[in-house]
Amino acid sequence: MDEADPTPRVTVRGVGLIRAEPDEAMLWITLTALKDGPGEALADVSTRASALAALLDELGVAKADRSTSGITVAEEFDHTEQGRRSLGHRASSGISVRLTDPDLIGRLVAKATEDLGARIAGPRWLISLDNPVRLEAAREAAADARRKAEAYAKGVGATVGQLIRLSEPGERGAEMHFARATRASIESIPVEPGEHDVAASIEATFALDLG
Repeated sequence: MDEADPTPRVTVRGVGLIRAEPDEAMLWITLTALKDGPGEALADVSTRASALAALLDELGVAKADRSTSGITVAEEFDHTEQGRRSLGHRASSGISVRLTDPDLIGRLVAKATEDLGARIAGPRWLISLDNPVRLEAAREAAADARRKAEAYAKGVGATVGQLIRLSEPGERGAEMHFARATRASIESIPVEPGEHDVAASIEATFALDLG
């Protein structure tokens, strides 16, 4: 009870949980090469990166949906009893790709690993912020808060009055699942997006009528 406002009140947290298919997925593709010299290693990776760009063009992946996530060139060493021994220079190039078609994900993984010797991380499934399912989860959370308030009020012989305060303490996004693909002589890897949880949480304060 607020000292400035003696109206009896109850504060509850409502939760809404909706399962929905994700809108898109993120895939990370890494090309790497170990050669004697840094230029040789980088040239190898550069050639395969160009081939990867051509593959993405062929599969219809827009340039706006791909981004270079990092390029590195560094000498690698092996630690032995006689001390460090140079293994050569490793060059790496990474690219992140945003995709919406699960079948396309499977084809890209298969082609990139088989033809280009790429390493794959993902997919990371995402449900976009403007997906209507998020508003549905918010409505469920608000309704849940009302039901809880009415249950508490009934337990003390009161009824729920007007809403005093409504706030959103936090929101948990879609659960993310990761899968790693290894090199194999196949045309496509089956990819199933499934359904993922979209949760909303709301904190609500209601006045109580004790009469």
